[in-house]
Amino acid sequence: MAPSTQRVGNFEKQGENGKQEEAGPASDRLGSPIPPLRVELSGDDIRETAYEILVAVCGSSPISFRNTSIKFDAKPNINKSLTSSAASQMKRALGLHSSGGSGDMQRLSSFKSKKNPTITDVLRAQMRISEQSETRIRKALSRATAGQASKRNGLIIVPLELLQNIGPSAFADEKEYVSWLRRQLRVLEAGLLVHPLVPGDEGMDARRLKQALQDMVDGHRTVEKAKSNEIMQMLRSAAMGRATRAHNGQHGDFLHWADGYPLNAHIYVALLSACFDTLEEVEVIAEMEEVLEMIKKTWDVLGIDQTLHDTLFAWVLYRQFVVSGQSAVNLLQLSERQLDQVGKDVKGNLIADQVPLLKSVLSTMQFWAERRLLAYHDSFPGGASDIMAGLLAVAVGCAQILQEHVSREFKGRGREVVNVPLSRVDVYVRSSVRTAFAQLMETVDSRRKAFKGSGSLPPALAVLAQDTMVLAISEVDNFSPVLKRWHPYAGGVAAATLHSCYSREFKQYLSNMFGMTVDTVAILKAADELEKRLVGIAVEDAAECDDGGKSLIREMPPYEADQAMGELTRRWVEDNVEKTTEWIDRNVQQEKWSPAANKENYAPSAVEVLRIVEESLDTFFEMPAEQYPELLQELASGLDKALHHYIVQTVKSCGSKDAYIPPMPPLTRCKVSKSWLGSHKSKGKSEAYRNPRKSSIVSDTESLANTCVRINTIEHINTQLQSLEKKIRNGWMKEEPIPPKSGRIFGKKTPVPPPATERTVDISLTFQKTRSAIEEGVEQLIDLAAYRAVFADLRDIFLDGLYVGDASSARIPSVLEQLEVKLGEIAETSAERLRNRIAGALMRACFDCFLLILLAGGPTRAFKEEDADVIKDDMYALKELFLADGEGLPEAEVEQIVAPAAQVLTLFEISSSELIQIYLASITQGGKKSSKTASIPPTTGKWSATDANTVLRVLCYRCDESATKFLKKTYHLKKAAP
Repeated sequence: MAPSTQRVGNFEKQGENGKQEEAGPASDRLGSPIPPLRVELSGDDIRETAYEILVAVCGSSPISFRNTSIKFDAKPNINKSLTSSAASQMKRALGLHSSGGSGDMQRLSSFKSKKNPTITDVLRAQMRISEQSETRIRKALSRATAGQASKRNGLIIVPLELLQNIGPSAFADEKEYVSWLRRQLRVLEAGLLVHPLVPGDEGMDARRLKQALQDMVDGHRTVEKAKSNEIMQMLRSAAMGRATRAHNGQHGDFLHWADGYPLNAHIYVALLSACFDTLEEVEVIAEMEEVLEMIKKTWDVLGIDQTLHDTLFAWVLYRQFVVSGQSAVNLLQLSERQLDQVGKDVKGNLIADQVPLLKSVLSTMQFWAERRLLAYHDSFPGGASDIMAGLLAVAVGCAQILQEHVSREFKGRGREVVNVPLSRVDVYVRSSVRTAFAQLMETVDSRRKAFKGSGSLPPALAVLAQDTMVLAISEVDNFSPVLKRWHPYAGGVAAATLHSCYSREFKQYLSNMFGMTVDTVAILKAADELEKRLVGIAVEDAAECDDGGKSLIREMPPYEADQAMGELTRRWVEDNVEKTTEWIDRNVQQEKWSPAANKENYAPSAVEVLRIVEESLDTFFEMPAEQYPELLQELASGLDKALHHYIVQTVKSCGSKDAYIPPMPPLTRCKVSKSWLGSHKSKGKSEAYRNPRKSSIVSDTESLANTCVRINTIEHINTQLQSLEKKIRNGWMKEEPIPPKSGRIFGKKTPVPPPATERTVDISLTFQKTRSAIEEGVEQLIDLAAYRAVFADLRDIFLDGLYVGDASSARIPSVLEQLEVKLGEIAETSAERLRNRIAGALMRACFDCFLLILLAGGPTRAFKEEDADVIKDDMYALKELFLADGEGLPEAEVEQIVAPAAQVLTLFEISSSELIQIYLASITQGGKKSSKTASIPPTTGKWSATDANTVLRVLCYRCDESATKFLKKTYHLKKAAP
């Protein structure tokens, strides 16, 4: 027979001497509360002995299956075990599974040879006893009691009778017999010599028994010695002498051979283990009620009473819960009920002999449960569960029984009455919260080291405050509801503990704080918010305190960061505005204004400056600075100046559109000759256009796309101002706790109105300077982009090329082709909401250039009356380019831009004589008269068919004899240079 048996998976493993072990990590192991036997008996030896005792006390005939009304010969015991009905109710109430799995199937397969299986068959299968062994046991016990009808089961020593009535022939081989024989002898040694119920010195019976046991075991002739009547008689005589000794000075009706501690406890635990499926340890067998009824018949032999039964049954249920992987919560709950029964059992009825077992079992159960409860955040990371509730009940129940009924140290007079459940749970809460906080610190520190230098994480102490708040909320939501069964203000204790833990770290930081930084703001803000929440939790729970929560509040002295906050905030505002302005000066000068910088086509520096502004506001509102509303106005004004400065610098570096418009050449009259056209066909631009005012052009290398990026950038800032103003307006909105009567600790985000009118910032004036600069800057840059594209980028083919020499040979198509390219650039690089504005400005620039060519085109241009149709066709082609078949600019806008040019073109269709008459009529209005010394009417800049200067310029560029004679006579104008 194997010295030990190991079950599959996490099921229990019993080694030699009945010592229990479990597989798995050390933290999950549950030590046995029953001391090991000082005799070499394995778990299998104890189990087989337990079954032999069970057969002896129940009689040698099998008991009918599920017969709950069996009459036993033994006299009734006033300490009754659980009845069948009680056990059934217990199973139903707790929802315990009756085994229907592999264990039952195995038992059923072993019953196939039996027509009517009995409860004895079930027990035999549960205790893994073979049919041959059972037959051998029953026959031997029948012979032992044959002819002795008066001999009760308590008046036999089972191992002695088995030794007397079972010989080697009953076994398959001599080795098996010798192993069985030595087990019986060790059981006698354990019960009568090593662990006897009745203590005593080494008397004659003890020496004789030792000698007999030694004689049977020693040597190589064990079998022959076992057959020796002389040795057997000596063994019986010595054993009976030891077993009949008086207990507590009285001789009873029973022999005391298996009721000594801890032998009786090991045997009884082996019997109770039969209630569980041998393969599916989380399940009880369907016949549990009958099994418990049979087991109770061993009480007299084993010296068990109701108290010890309830204690050991609670232990077995608890052990089974642990070794099943802590999944069978119903077994844990049943163990809790058994502990309640133990508490009732020991109240006023505790026997001194029971104290060692009670203390050992309860202490072991309490220790294992508390090892998890002292760090329940680790043990139950998902929140309180039925298992945690069960372990709390077990730990508190064990502590209460030990303190109030078992431990003598608590029974002295004059000692203060202690609320055991509250004091124990208080210890669990403080210990677990401190452990969880220490782990938070380690996590935050590890995260900080992992990302050191990246600047992507908030300061460690701020993160710690946030994580602490999450821990506090988790405590209130997930653990306090379960803990409140034993500790009404467990949430308040957790809050006070967390407050103390964080206070230690925060006070150390304050002692080393010298200036306001983003990290400082984040930490002060986080600490302030954490303190408010923790105090709120404690105050809400304080209603359940005996002292109204005063003791809890005393544990939470304020963090006291307000005094340092005021001065640091003021200094920070001043430094922040100054640094922002310095950053703008440095980065605007370095900006490339490239469309390739990002897909939105605005400058990265704008993104950065907006981020700085937003971060400045966020940082300010993260400060606990509500008591300093005037600083918000100061900060808003400073940020407005900084953004205004950015806009001004962006626009200023580009110059203005006037830098690209050339000065008008002096007026001349056309030289009419046959060779005039030929002499100007191949000539370049006139002297007047050869050196325009390039000195005033600030950035001659900047393209249309670059300028569009500047426009997009300013407009992007404009779109973000409303968001920034909203941030300023709502910056002091906070999550405020709902009053306690609502039953919740934390409320939703609701606006907190300022206590005084001076706290409110005038939003309409917040970014007034910036908005004004944006409006002017966008307009200036749009004009700049358009006039630079026309008068600089397209100058060669437009201003210097259109209608040069001969109107019909230098027409508009080449200009339109390049304009399409420019419109494509605008579409690709400008923001969608700005495209029409830029395209409209480009159209205005084109028609300004068109009119400038017609009215101030210089000596290389001259027009005949018949050129009017050509020019009109070109004008309409230019117009159609911007209409784009209805997909371009709005028609009304186009017509408005084209109108001045269309009106001027009517003059080109009129003969020179009529033009002279129109001109003379226009200059005589207002009392002016024509004379040889008459002055040339000034240029108004608004070309019109009714404008004298406009009509005069048409005459100047009219290639006609009458026109040139009129100009020579009236103004003595020179002829155009060849």
